[in-house]
Amino acid sequence: MKPLRIAVFGAGLIGRRHIDTILACPEDAELVGIADPLIGADKYPQVRAPFFKSHTELLDKAKPDAVVIATPNSLHGPQGIDCARRGIHVIIEKPVTESLETAAALLKEVRRAGVKTLTGHHRRYAAPIRAAKQMLSDGRIGRLVGVSVLWATRKPDAYFDVAWRKAPGGGPVLINLIHEIDLMRHLAGEMSSITGTASNAVRGFAVEDTSGAVITFANQAVGTILCTDTGLSPWTIEQGTAENPAFAYTGENSYRFIGTEGALELPTLKLWTARDPKQIGWDKPLAATPIRVADTDPYVEQLRHFRRVIQDGEAPVVSAEDGARTLAATLAVVESGKSGRPVELAPLFEKLIA
Repeated sequence: MKPLRIAVFGAGLIGRRHIDTILACPEDAELVGIADPLIGADKYPQVRAPFFKSHTELLDKAKPDAVVIATPNSLHGPQGIDCARRGIHVIIEKPVTESLETAAALLKEVRRAGVKTLTGHHRRYAAPIRAAKQMLSDGRIGRLVGVSVLWATRKPDAYFDVAWRKAPGGGPVLINLIHEIDLMRHLAGEMSSITGTASNAVRGFAVEDTSGAVITFANQAVGTILCTDTGLSPWTIEQGTAENPAFAYTGENSYRFIGTEGALELPTLKLWTARDPKQIGWDKPLAATPIRVADTDPYVEQLRHFRRVIQDGEAPVVSAEDGARTLAATLAVVESGKSGRPVELAPLFEKLIA
């Protein structure tokens, strides 16, 4: 198969990660252009592809097969629609759009054009996550009854020198919690309702610094999640995997899946089962089994999967529609916190495909 002719919109922090990934995978992709109004070739001496000030100029001149959209959230929808109308396949970074209304408009154009899409929830491609998905699907812990997730860290004060991080939309819900909601959906199954709460009591900014939720899944399992960027702890998935060098590595697990016959911890995989499968109860001893998996770069795996989706017809791991469902569930945490009532997700999902 020929490498994908792929371009990147946005050459900032996450755009750079995609650019570096494309350059590292010449058998899968060829970088044919980068669009960013503020960043040019002087910042990327390793790149031989042309730079453009606008995404439309890139589309007109570079004519890529596919695009990675790594621009600010408010641009995801309009730029994704422009690509769809030109028949260009897209990876759209999370959140897929900034609102459900924009997501619905994007999905309408995607369906009309028949283009292939991925949402950039890269953790789904990480080796421990893929192993956990298989173990849960295989019933290694019996019937799933509950999920507990912690994402708790203290972002440094200098992080908030950027004004938008103090404003609505710049807090941990849409930046961090959305990743955890996506993995919970991916691993535990679709969500049916969410009761959420949020607080800005510690920093007093216009945006939340702490949020939490109780989640009911379609399979009747129950989940809880706490997300805060103002509390010092060893429990984030980034600290458990060392995937992000900005986080100090701890090797601690922040996910726990509880089933009728055992439990599974993530991201450092540990399986808990009865020492004697014929004797299960709180008075019987347990056995802990570490699960070893080969390390892989989830961004590389995502890019290779994207090529196969386009060229081989492989089913997408996380399409734009799937990403929009994650967005709906994440925004429901905020909505429920404001109303004080649970949010049923089915009506929101239906609006996305209306």
